[in-house]
Amino acid sequence: MYVDSPFRRVLAEFAESRVAVVALALLIVIIAVGVLAPVISPQNPYDLTEIEISDSRLSPGSAKYEDPPRRVLRARLNLPAEGAGSPEVTDTILAGDEYLTGLSFRLEAFANRSYRVIFDDHPDLTADRVASVQLRQLPAGVTVPVGQKREFRREWTLTFDDLMNLTFTLPENARARQRIEFQFNGTTGDKVFTFWLGSDGQGRDMMSAIFFGLRISVALALSSVLIASLLGCIAGLAAAYYGGTVSAIVMRLIDLILSFPGILIAMMLLAVLGKGVGNVILAIVLAQWPLYARLVRGVALAEVQKEYVEAAKCLGLSSRRIMFGEIAANCMPSLIVLATLQIASAITLEATLSFLGLGLPVTEPSLGSLISSGFEYLLSGEPWISVLPGVALLLTVACINLVGDQLRDVLNPRLKR
Repeated sequence: MYVDSPFRRVLAEFAESRVAVVALALLIVIIAVGVLAPVISPQNPYDLTEIEISDSRLSPGSAKYEDPPRRVLRARLNLPAEGAGSPEVTDTILAGDEYLTGLSFRLEAFANRSYRVIFDDHPDLTADRVASVQLRQLPAGVTVPVGQKREFRREWTLTFDDLMNLTFTLPENARARQRIEFQFNGTTGDKVFTFWLGSDGQGRDMMSAIFFGLRISVALALSSVLIASLLGCIAGLAAAYYGGTVSAIVMRLIDLILSFPGILIAMMLLAVLGKGVGNVILAIVLAQWPLYARLVRGVALAEVQKEYVEAAKCLGLSSRRIMFGEIAANCMPSLIVLATLQIASAITLEATLSFLGLGLPVTEPSLGSLISSGFEYLLSGEPWISVLPGVALLLTVACINLVGDQLRDVLNPRLKR
């Protein structure tokens, strides 16, 4: 098949692998989600005005509703002298939302200081408008046969049916003036938010947190790889072109850095400099630039022996022009493949540092910090807090590696299957 440009040839050969094409499409979606996170996220997970601790550790698919209306009805009871007859209800006070306005009640007396509560007719006093009622402020020793009593407190939770059949018995030593309080809790309002992927321990929406985490992780990895590849390219070209002392110094420095694991170098640097986006980028650059320098030097050593370099020297072109205008162009295919693969390594390294508490602060989320914050809930019945950011990290790294692996095969004819 005739292909009229190298770019179209690369695309055609890349498309031969369906797995790589799917990985590239998914990677584009992931990057788009990260870039558009402030726009498409249902919540800003790091805006304290949008987060409520009461929404913490909700399972995926949980819904949040408007706060139900509440109304508190307080009254004083004037009991008869002999305990017979109906007591007088005075000083009735309503407080709370504009809910059950004008509600009042009366008491019907029975023998042995027992009283039945009878509420006057009210259009909103129905089973579908009243979710529960708290009964409070009754004296010690009172007996309430309905509802559920709160442990160690004189407070009862009543259903609507309990309220309609409410009776209580005061002790023999009850004073002539008593208090009683009802708190009416309305049914929940309209659904205002759905936690599709659940929430974490601070009440943040996990889907929004993952979107913002992808944004930080991908941007940080791209920035660090760009800087590291630029520094490594300069060092590798200088070592190959000038040779001698320059090459010896560059290579010994590369050997020294590569003798330590990258994670160890990053941990030592961040332990001294502290957390922060800039410090994490610096740590990743310091750990990765020798890889680019060694690769570029190896490719450039073969290029400097070719005729076009000798021709450029004969034309009087400057060393900088030859290195960056002639030799560097022929190093680009290998450099692009390495940079693509190193993006995944940078994301993994940043996630590891954040998981260990040395990477980004809490105010600058990443996938690693999200995994770390949910680690304590793995064995407590809320695994999604840590597992879902881990799945997002796994998908991102896997897609980048698949794309990079296919690019390596396409740009290096010797590796073609």
